[in-house]
Amino acid sequence: MTTMGPARRGPLVVAMVLGLACRPAEPSEAPPPAELRRDEALTAEQAQYLAALVETADRDPDDVSARKASGLAHMRFALSGVLSLQTRAEADLEAAFRLDPGDPELTRSLGRFYNMRAVAGDDSKAALQVEVYRALLGDRPVTELDTRHFTAWAFAQLGQVLTQKNRGRVFEALGTVRALEAELERRTEASPQDIELFALAGNFAFFFAGNIPLGREDRVRQAVRYFEVVREHWPKMRFGARDPEHCPNTYENFMFELAEGYTVLGEVAPAREIYTELAERSLQTRAQEQIAYVSAERLRNHAEYLGKHELMPPWPSDVGNCVVCHAYTSDVPLTSLHSVEPLRLSDIPTRARSKPVASGPVPSELRALVEQHCTRCHRRGAAAEAAGDFTSDEAVLARARAIRRRVEDGEMPPDRPLPPAFIEAFTGAVEVIAPRGRTPAETPARASGAPPP
Repeated sequence: MTTMGPARRGPLVVAMVLGLACRPAEPSEAPPPAELRRDEALTAEQAQYLAALVETADRDPDDVSARKASGLAHMRFALSGVLSLQTRAEADLEAAFRLDPGDPELTRSLGRFYNMRAVAGDDSKAALQVEVYRALLGDRPVTELDTRHFTAWAFAQLGQVLTQKNRGRVFEALGTVRALEAELERRTEASPQDIELFALAGNFAFFFAGNIPLGREDRVRQAVRYFEVVREHWPKMRFGARDPEHCPNTYENFMFELAEGYTVLGEVAPAREIYTELAERSLQTRAQEQIAYVSAERLRNHAEYLGKHELMPPWPSDVGNCVVCHAYTSDVPLTSLHSVEPLRLSDIPTRARSKPVASGPVPSELRALVEQHCTRCHRRGAAAEAAGDFTSDEAVLARARAIRRRVEDGEMPPDRPLPPAFIEAFTGAVEVIAPRGRTPAETPARASGAPPP
């Protein structure tokens, strides 16, 4: 048996890590077949809404507010499953960024939106991702960042990894990965009560486990440890990630990832427990239906999946990864799903209902209440700017139901609970633009169209 010396071992290691985060997309001249992926369609009302934003933005390309409004609206539709709008969303957001690189909501949104490309194996905008996050974070040391800014920093490191890979600096990219992993571990140990950090760390561990051949099983094991904490302490997760209107499927997505991790590690009992829970849950959205269907297939063929690293990174590990948490009626593509049984979108029945669209303009009485009680924190440069700048009608429309729910529950304003008369006035004003309607589970047939902006 011949021993391989260092000089020969080096090229082999380079070859092993050339696929470093992300693996290149499969070349194809045609889109994936309809049974694996299809875009959600816009309703007439939604198309009209976006057309008006486009007209305003195109009328004056240097109007940063119009560009931003159009970009954010198109982004939300793309994240909800209308993937054909991704290009327009990026064009408007990039134009707005060039005009105003100091807008934190804009830079954070655009930076994370680039992740849709990254998880699909498209690293063509990795350098822009780094630039956008640099504008957001400045020169602040990572140790001084709060969780929200640290999350942005972590995604900036992903952009840096892809940039280094593009330039052929593979070992440097691997070093960036390891530094990111070390900082994620340090953060979670220092803040065991911050469940969002554990979810972030778990997702990165699963992602790198599927894209870096070295240390794959160790990363899966670490990801499982992170997500075990998320499962145990789910009610402590940040509200935005649990918001049943903005992110109705986050729990199901995270738990499916955890079950896949257990399966790769050969831990049968906890994997089957979670698959069973997901397969038997009350289903309200298309994504939940799909996760339930795939979980049932996993249970039927579980012995064949045990120890299979082909499950990493967990499905969906393409553009669907950016859709799955937000989708109501949108299909999550099956293009990255590894399954023993051939599964098609048409195999999965649905009763999901589209989320209704809030329509404007914002009534004057609601605008007055928002300005009186919300914009002192929810405006540019203020404490809660990252959660939304409510000085614009577009932002209030996008978050109308979430605003009403948090006011009704007494969560907002956090330091000045509103008197009952104000809460009644507030929720009544929101009802004008965002009627409560029925929940998705109460509607028997699928309605066409994507969730609202």
